[in-house]
Amino acid sequence: MKNTRNIVIWIWVVAILFVTTLTYNLLQNNDQYKYFTGLGGDISISPDDSAIAFSYFINGKEAIYTGNIDGTNIKKVTETDSERHHQPKFSADGKKLLYLSENSTGIQSIHIINRDGKDSVKLTDNKSHIEKAIFSPADDTIYYTAMPAKDVGKMEGETQEGLDLFSLSLKDGKQKQLTNKDHFSMNSLFISKNGNTIFYTEFNGEYEKLQALVLNDSVERLHIPEQSSHNIYNAQLSADESKLVYTDVSKQSSGSLYEYELFLTDLKTKKTEQLTKLKKSISSPFFFHHNNKIAFLKQTNWPANLAEYELNVINTDDHKIKRVPLKIENEEKNLFFIKILDRILSNTFTITGLYVLLLGLLTVYFHRRSRKTFLPGIISISLAILAFISSFIVSTITNPWIGIAIGMIALALFICSIIILAFAFFFKRFAK
Repeated sequence: MKNTRNIVIWIWVVAILFVTTLTYNLLQNNDQYKYFTGLGGDISISPDDSAIAFSYFINGKEAIYTGNIDGTNIKKVTETDSERHHQPKFSADGKKLLYLSENSTGIQSIHIINRDGKDSVKLTDNKSHIEKAIFSPADDTIYYTAMPAKDVGKMEGETQEGLDLFSLSLKDGKQKQLTNKDHFSMNSLFISKNGNTIFYTEFNGEYEKLQALVLNDSVERLHIPEQSSHNIYNAQLSADESKLVYTDVSKQSSGSLYEYELFLTDLKTKKTEQLTKLKKSISSPFFFHHNNKIAFLKQTNWPANLAEYELNVINTDDHKIKRVPLKIENEEKNLFFIKILDRILSNTFTITGLYVLLLGLLTVYFHRRSRKTFLPGIISISLAILAFISSFIVSTITNPWIGIAIGMIALALFICSIIILAFAFFFKRFAK
């Protein structure tokens, strides 16, 4: 009787731990950057080449910063709590910055702010999800790519809506849709210096290609030679429009680990040269306006998903690269114990182990009380079958991704059930 009472106590303890852990995983933020401190993935250089703007994480909170081009005199421009601020862009006169603010549901909106961090204004609502945004050369318009917020995260084929190009007048606030193609992707947004040709990249089914939209046929457009045999990622145009910088997979990449290097095309001679051989992933290249240099980000821990970047500058004449250390005041809090607890609670093995332990205790309890030793295992495998059937129903009726997730849960339940049934068999056979 005493042993049975102890088993009941342990069943309640493990059940409470299991329910607590399961609830934590259902309600927690699965964002891998929630405790991250480090450089974000976008940079911009002021028109006079004296300053740089970038986003930076401190304990998972991402804000916009500015500083001298050598990484000194870093100042925080935006304050953030529940939202993340990234993709800063200097205005043509250097007095303002635009940036994207991402809310807790992943929807991004356009904001502009004075360079000193004052007078932040939200320009778009949460009905649209903004992917990229830039100032016009006259600073009177913002061009951006967007899609309906309700369609974010949906798979291709689930919705007829996609990304398109829009304009927003800073004089009267009027918005205008410039394309109606529902692109699956629109990246690398930039504009010609006369403001008449807008460029973006799009995956055409084989390569990431540069596309152009001419706003006025009566105004001279900028022509960029067709890049037919390779991808163009992170493309940017030099201030004098003579060169195009972009990233692509290098020929030196081995196996399945792609290495993204920096390439430079001379638009007059149509010659392309590889600028870097860093064997990492290069992103966010940005031309200096008054000398032959390009700032870029190098992911130092490539190919890890939680990207850690460092800022570099390359001279396009001699290809010499200089790392730019960002001297940011340390505001990071010590979250060591919170991180450890989070890793334990959110670990799949923790949930699985508690589930198997709970069923094992129930197996012992039912064996002693009613000799129904296999009942917990039978219930568990029934849940696995029900989850497996549900995964097909959910995939067909609602969201395929949710259906896949339920299918993975069904697989885990099935494996746990086999373990418990095997335990029940040996326990019933050998236990006294």
